[in-house]
Amino acid sequence: MTHNNHVLDGVNKDASLWPGCTLADAKEYYLKLAEGWIPYNPPPVVKVHDNVRVVRDDMIVGTKTRAGDLMASKINNETIVYSQPRVGLAGVSILDVAKHHDRKVVLFMPSSKRISHHQACCIERGATPIFMRIAAMRNLNMAAEQWAEENGAFFVPLGLRHELATAGIVHAASQIPEPQEVYVAISTGVLSRALQIAWPNAKFVCVAVARNLKAGELGRAEVISEKLAFAADEKEENLPPFPVVKSYDAKVWKYIPKDGIIDRLFWNVGQEPVLLDGSVYDRIDSERKWKKHEVSSSGAVHPDRV
Repeated sequence: MTHNNHVLDGVNKDASLWPGCTLADAKEYYLKLAEGWIPYNPPPVVKVHDNVRVVRDDMIVGTKTRAGDLMASKINNETIVYSQPRVGLAGVSILDVAKHHDRKVVLFMPSSKRISHHQACCIERGATPIFMRIAAMRNLNMAAEQWAEENGAFFVPLGLRHELATAGIVHAASQIPEPQEVYVAISTGVLSRALQIAWPNAKFVCVAVARNLKAGELGRAEVISEKLAFAADEKEENLPPFPVVKSYDAKVWKYIPKDGIIDRLFWNVGQEPVLLDGSVYDRIDSERKWKKHEVSSSGAVHPDRV
């Protein structure tokens, strides 16, 4: 499905912190949130490929570990809860963060006849999965949030949209000289909006790979609507010369000019996680029925086959 019905309002909802708030104000606010924080990840590594500066977060578990690390360092909850789609590095990133901060992780996942590669990697790394048959991810997100509230856990919204997660990214990006032009893949837009705060003078081009963007999500960036379906991999001839998630960031590379005329930067959020034991696919029963695994009229979730 082509994602080409975006809200182009020029608003960065993570920078609009109060009336009259400027990007400079927002950057100062987020950097202050990160004061005294010692990340477990090293500073971002930037390498040049085909005349493009590339942030190589494929050399760590992924960019979302930078976002989640600061967040986890500030909470007291024993358990972190998140809604993990079939495709995405958020789950494995949260698990890496949880390992460093001695937290447990519960992941709500859409049910299916067979778990996906990314879901399998999450389970192998220690996540407790709760499968639900859903019509839309927002329903799963609501169920996860309710479960967290009822069980004293810390709920993380989709895309890690939390001010401490944004602060973690702003902190990391502020260690890199500001480029003239930035290219990123975009889904919920958390990364792009944080980078726009860190680099207020740069031009941004986002490639929408998963969904239509809503009000306040795109910020001041231009948007390119990727024609490939979200779960589809990029064609081999279009892949960049470094490890990448083929269904996500790989779709950006073909759109970046390689002429070297201006300073362009691409932020690569990670690479495909490695699954060590393929038997997890057969051990995990992820299929659910509507009537037994839906949210009841009282709002209670029925995860009777975890």
